[in-house]
Amino acid sequence: MKFEHWYNQNYKKLLIIPAVLLTLSLIYLTIFAIQTGDIINKDVSLTGGTTITIQTQIPQQELEQHLKQTFQDFEIKTISDNAGNQLQLIITITEENTEALEQALEEFLETELTQENSSKETTSASLSADFYKQLVVAVLLAFFWMAAVVFLIFSKGKKTKFWTIILNIALGFFMGKFFLKINPIISGIIFIAFATILIRIYIKNSVPAFAVMLSAFADIVMTLAIVDLIGMKLSTAGIVAFLMLIGYSVDTDILLTTRLLKKHEGANAALFGAFKTGTTMTVTSIIAIVAALIVVFSFESVLNQIFTILLIGLGFDLFNTWVTNASIIKWYVEER
Repeated sequence: MKFEHWYNQNYKKLLIIPAVLLTLSLIYLTIFAIQTGDIINKDVSLTGGTTITIQTQIPQQELEQHLKQTFQDFEIKTISDNAGNQLQLIITITEENTEALEQALEEFLETELTQENSSKETTSASLSADFYKQLVVAVLLAFFWMAAVVFLIFSKGKKTKFWTIILNIALGFFMGKFFLKINPIISGIIFIAFATILIRIYIKNSVPAFAVMLSAFADIVMTLAIVDLIGMKLSTAGIVAFLMLIGYSVDTDILLTTRLLKKHEGANAALFGAFKTGTTMTVTSIIAIVAALIVVFSFESVLNQIFTILLIGLGFDLFNTWVTNASIIKWYVEER
């Protein structure tokens, strides 16, 4: 009862916390983009380059010291078994330095690199750039179509819903055919125009739908800020993890919104009931991801990155669902 009384008095003030975090995240991403030219650190699968895997017991530090004498921009990862024993070393370098890297490795290992003791994978820079653009388009379209579905569920008015669908189809056509393929400034202006019109429609016609979209957006932005902050280099698998995060972010938000809008009891009773169910869902997912991450962590696979991003994102999802979204929906229900 004391907590409920405190919550009723302060739930609007709680919105200050996510507002500050979202603002700081956006500022950090802006500064990061100015300094690096993009909002993420990209690995070889998104920038192009060569990855050579060698089977050796030589410590990573020794090889790293040797390569530093010749190269400046490279990365080395260690693959170990569950007992912590080193199995392989993975060296990543730019495409133009592939032959020089092979020569340096053969000199260091004092043996020729063959299919039996090594493997090589090269991705061209142009192919990686095109694939990265397609992934960015996929993430943006997934978010806006998620927003459209949420809007169709919680809004009223057939005419508004019809024009929302038309606008999203037009946005999808533009993103698929022209976005990032024509002048970047023109692409950005057109995309911002579409986004502004759609967001204005969502805010004007359905506050609950906008609250769900805001929470999902905050999950992605805050997670991306942390990923950049810890220095993680995103691969194609990492971008896919953000697509998965959109789905994770929306389910508990829709549960909460549906419970409060269709409540037969008080707003707090509906909210706390949704909290029990929603947190159970999210915490169960977090436990499963932590267990999976422990199993695969030493293998340095793409699963590490996927599980790490999902783990960070689900943590922010708990916060944004039950602070950001819950406060907005409770405010909306009580005002209505």
